[in-house]
Amino acid sequence: MTLYEQESIESKLFRLKEITKTLEEARVYSKEKFLADKLIADSSMFNLMIGITIILDLGQHLLTRYAQRAAKEYKEVITMLGEEEIISREFAAANLDMAKFRNLMVHDYDKIDEALVYDYISKAPDVFRQFAKYYLDFVEKTKD
Repeated sequence: MTLYEQESIESKLFRLKEITKTLEEARVYSKEKFLADKLIADSSMFNLMIGITIILDLGQHLLTRYAQRAAKEYKEVITMLGEEEIISREFAAANLDMAKFRNLMVHDYDKIDEALVYDYISKAPDVFRQFAKYYLDFVEKTKD
């Protein structure tokens, strides 16, 4: 892995760590408070979207670099990560909907149910940390 690639991965994982912290702060609110406060809901949706994008971008990079495979669509990335054992197959299966939800937030943002965003942020920090751990473990295992 080149120094540039390593720095890029580290930078993205650092940003994911910041997003995780922000989402943890938002998930302490009750659902009613979350839905009533547009600033919290919108900030959470933005951070959730960026966090999922980071996971998918890093996953695509690892697939291309180490498995010589590239997903044609974001929704394929998580499945392929499981197939290549970069993440566990069980973890991949449990998190397949993330790419779909990210696309919904990006392309059909006017149709987003903020209650669904609230539901996602209740689990997203733990899921993001697990993806980061899988990625770091994989990179460490495959050092050039």
